[in-house]
Amino acid sequence: MTVYLSAKDVHKSYRRKQVLKGVTLDLYNGEILALLGPNGSGKTTFIKILATLLIKDAGKVEIMGYDLDKNPNAIRHLFGYVGQDSERSAYARLSVRENLHFFGSLHGLDKKTINAQLDKLVHYFDFAESIDKRFEHLSGGQKQTMVIMRALLYNPPVVYLDEPTKGLDPLVAKKIRAYLKRYVKDEQKSLLLTSHILPEVDEMSDRVALIADGVIPIVSTATKLKESVSIRSFIEVPTNLVSPELKDEIMANSMILACREREAGWLSFGVNDLLDGTEMMIALMRKHQIQPTIRNYNVSLEDAFVHHVGALAQRFDT
Repeated sequence: MTVYLSAKDVHKSYRRKQVLKGVTLDLYNGEILALLGPNGSGKTTFIKILATLLIKDAGKVEIMGYDLDKNPNAIRHLFGYVGQDSERSAYARLSVRENLHFFGSLHGLDKKTINAQLDKLVHYFDFAESIDKRFEHLSGGQKQTMVIMRALLYNPPVVYLDEPTKGLDPLVAKKIRAYLKRYVKDEQKSLLLTSHILPEVDEMSDRVALIADGVIPIVSTATKLKESVSIRSFIEVPTNLVSPELKDEIMANSMILACREREAGWLSFGVNDLLDGTEMMIALMRKHQIQPTIRNYNVSLEDAFVHHVGALAQRFDT
C-alpha cells in the first residue's frame, strides 16, 4: 500500500497548554483510519492541522508527496474536510445547489463536472427534495449531509471526517457509511475519521489509532484491540437480584475476571467462556433461590476503548 499521508512528531500548543506532544501517523491509500481518544485529547486539533486550518508548532507532514509547510495551496486540492461546525460551513442564503456549485468552482471544476457529481451524490443520499432549499432552512442533519457532499464533490484522494454523522437520521448515516466505504475501497482513496459512535468506527475502520496525552501510542485493528482485552464476554444480572453475599460468591469464582455497572440497574461480570460462565451464574442464583434473569454481550470496541484509555491514563500519570 502507498502512504498518502505521513505525519511525524507533530506538536501544537495553545498558549501554555501543550495539546499535541509528538503525534506520528501514516494513512494509506484504500484504507479508513479512525482516530479515537477522550475529549480534549487533540483529535480535532490534529485534523485541523492536516486540513491547513491550524499551523503546527513543530513536526513534518506530507500529503501525497507535498510538504504541508511548503505547499499548502497544492495540498488544499487533495483533501475533502468535514468539521464539527456545520452551521458555518456554507452560505446561509444560498441554496444547496448554489453552495455546491460555488465550492466546486473554487476547486476548478467546470459546471458540467459539478452537475454530474451532484446528480450522483443527490441520488445516493436521497437529497433531491432539498437540493434547491436555502442552507439556512435545512435541518441539522440535512446541513451535515450537505457538508459531506461538499467534501466529496471534487473526488479528493484524502478525506478528513470529524464526527461526520452527528445529528443524522440513522438511515441517512447508514447510507453515508456505505458510500464512504465503497468510495475508499473501489477508488483507492484514504479516509481519516473521528467519531464518538464506536459501533460506526467498528463497522467502517481498517485501523484504529488511539490518541492520549498528545501522542498516538497504539495503532491497530478494531478486532485486535478487542482481542487484547482479556475478557471476551460479559454476563449481566439485574442489580436488585444480586445481594452482597451472592456478589461475593460470584466474584470468588475464577471464571469471573471483572465486575462493573455498564448500564444502570445491571451488573456486568466479565468472562472468557460465555457458556461455562452462564452455567455457573445460573447455578449460583438458584442456590440463593433467585429466579435466574441474565443477558450477555460480547466485548465491543467501546469496551476495548475504555480499557486501553484507562491503561494509557495510568501509564502517563506515573
